[in-house]
Amino acid sequence: MTIYPFMKHKRWSLILLGAVTVFAAAAILLLGLRLGIEFNGGVRLEVQLKQDASVTDVRAVVSDAGIADSIVQPVGGKGFVITASELSDGQEAAVMAALGDKYGAEASAAGTERVGASFGAETGQKALIAILVAIAVIILYITWRFEYKFAFPAIVALVHDVALTLGVYAVTGRLVTTATVAAVLTIVGYSVNDTIIVFDRIRENQAYMKKESYGSMVDLSIRQTLARSLNTALTTLLPIATILLFGGSTLKDFAFALFIGIASGAYSSIFVASPLLTYWKEREPRYRRRAMADRTA
Repeated sequence: MTIYPFMKHKRWSLILLGAVTVFAAAAILLLGLRLGIEFNGGVRLEVQLKQDASVTDVRAVVSDAGIADSIVQPVGGKGFVITASELSDGQEAAVMAALGDKYGAEASAAGTERVGASFGAETGQKALIAILVAIAVIILYITWRFEYKFAFPAIVALVHDVALTLGVYAVTGRLVTTATVAAVLTIVGYSVNDTIIVFDRIRENQAYMKKESYGSMVDLSIRQTLARSLNTALTTLLPIATILLFGGSTLKDFAFALFIGIASGAYSSIFVASPLLTYWKEREPRYRRRAMADRTA
C-alpha cells in the first residue's frame, strides 16, 4: 500500500488554511453578505411572464417604478422573483402593469410575501444561535469521544468550511436565505463527520504503532480512509450538482452553499484538521522523541 507523506507538507497545508481565512474574512468584511428578506425584512414579488424577458429587462421595469434597491432573479421558465426592502401597493401595481403591457404578466399569477424588519432580525438571531449551539455540542462530543486536542482541529476545519462558503457568497453576491442557513448546518455535520472518520482511524492506530512518528501515523490513517472519504464526497456532490443545474431557485440556493461546503469538507479533514492535530500532538514528549528519531534515521 502506497502511503503519501501528507504530513511532510503540513506547513503548506496551514499556509492554505491561512490564505482561505484571509480570503473569507476580506470578502465578508469588504463586500459584505447580501441578506435575504428573511433576515432584513422586505417584500418578495414573484411574477410569471408570457413573453421572453431577461433579468435586465425586468430590472429596468422595476427601476422605472421607483424601486432602486431591488434584486431580480429568474425562476425557471419565464418566472422572476423581485425582492426589495420596500414595495408599496402603488409601486407593485405599477410594476405589474408595466410587465403586463410589455411581457404579458398576469396579476392573478403573481405572489407577494412581506416580512417585517423585527421578524427578520429575530430570524437572523435564531439562525446564529442554531449554528453556535451546533458547534458547541460538536466540541463537547469530540472532547468526550476522543480528547480536547482532537476537538480544536476539528472545529478549525469546520469553521474553515463555513467561512469559505460565506466568502464565496460574498464574492458572488448571492442572497443569504434560510436555505443557506440550512445548508450551513448540513455542512457543519458533514465536515465533522468526515474529520471524525480520519480521527477515529488515527486513534485506533495509536494503540499499536508504538515507534512511528505521529506524522507517519496520520499519513497511514489518511491512506486507510481516503477511498471512503472520496467516494462519500463524490456520491454526495453529484446529486447536489444536478440540483444546482436543474433545480428551482430555493433548491439552487441550498445546493450552491452545500456544494462549496462539502467540497471544502472533503479536503479540510486531510489538509486542515490532520496537520493541526499533528503539530499539536508532536509537541508531546513521546511523539517528539519519535519525530527526532525519524529525522536522524
